[in-house]
Amino acid sequence: MNTLSERLSRMLGHRRRQPQAPMLGERELEVMKILWLGEALSAKQVLQYLPDNDLSLSTMQSTLERLHRKALLIRDKAGRFYVYRTAVTRSELITQLLEDIAEQISDGQMAPMISGFMAFIDGEDSDAVPADLQKTSRQLELGNDE
Repeated sequence: MNTLSERLSRMLGHRRRQPQAPMLGERELEVMKILWLGEALSAKQVLQYLPDNDLSLSTMQSTLERLHRKALLIRDKAGRFYVYRTAVTRSELITQLLEDIAEQISDGQMAPMISGFMAFIDGEDSDAVPADLQKTSRQLELGNDE
């Protein structure tokens, strides 16, 4: 069953774009954080960085392979194993995720996203939000560009 919004969008020629950012599991995100530190690492080396050392080497190899198939990692052969490095920066992934959220929740409109982000900043402990971000938030609320 189509909603009125979907029917209007189709009549006007609007099409929902496919999400750009791949879905990441908790372990995959943890691996990305390790590799964003900048060093190319093997599966065995990544395991050494993880606080939960109960994972097997084959589980880590599978996780790295999934991230490679999602085009988030680049791998190079180093002897009998692969070393992995990130194919996207943290900032690029965040941008893709925000674009996907904007498309899913507000049909690509950025104003509701920015409004929600500002409400989030206002609700945060002032010590947790950097001073320059607080200043920008206040300026946007007042509608001026100091």
